[in-house]
Amino acid sequence: MSQSNDLRGRIAGQSAMAAVIEAQSHRAPRGRLARIFGVSPLTDDGKAHYRGAVGELLVGSILDHLGHSWDVLHGVPLGASALDHFAVGRAGVFAFVVVNCQGDEVAINSDELIVAKNFTGGLRDAREAASLVSTALSGALGVPVPVTAVLVVVEPTKVTTVQAPVDVHVLTSMQLEQWLLSAPAVLSGVDVAEISGAAEANGTWPHPQPAAYKARHLTRAFVRIHHEVRSATVRRFLWVVAALIATFLSVWVLVSILTSVVMGSS
Repeated sequence: MSQSNDLRGRIAGQSAMAAVIEAQSHRAPRGRLARIFGVSPLTDDGKAHYRGAVGELLVGSILDHLGHSWDVLHGVPLGASALDHFAVGRAGVFAFVVVNCQGDEVAINSDELIVAKNFTGGLRDAREAASLVSTALSGALGVPVPVTAVLVVVEPTKVTTVQAPVDVHVLTSMQLEQWLLSAPAVLSGVDVAEISGAAEANGTWPHPQPAAYKARHLTRAFVRIHHEVRSATVRRFLWVVAALIATFLSVWVLVSILTSVVMGSS
């Protein structure tokens, strides 16, 4: 299969989903009690990749619905790694790196991205990815192709910007679509078509890594894991609710007994 067909066949979060499936393949099935009490089916490695896959799927869905004037590719090979998402439209060429921050606070200070009080390399990754994409496309077309680096933080609880990075745009997943659609046009339709063609052409990207799984089989396997994770999450939630109700009833019974004793002695 040609690289162009391979790229067009890639789906959002493909590499991360494949990593989840690989991590889960080494785990023994959960026991009956573990399933009843909602123990997570994910391994430690699986949890990190699963979180990443969910973030990439969300951002990929946003990009895929930008409209016919945009061309979007997922999992573009950049050597040992892959770019989460690539897009080209009248507003320019964009390289997207995704960090899933669901439930976490995010702080940005120049080149530092802090998620849940932990330093991450998201800004560096976005900058390097944009540079590699620019180099690859410029080499393929024979003219400089500027590429905008975008770091997308998925559903953070709060974003604090002390100092914005100079060469990377940081957006939340909620801001992404409007930001792209409202950006001024810098490319002609011909430019977009040429860049789009180069983006899917054989040999444009360095050392392409073949997909470990066919997208169709990958999606099926990941959906099964996703269902198990959601089911376990619901079970844990129900146990927490049950514990709270039991605690409330215990306190209510105790108060009722104490009240009866006090009133009986008076």
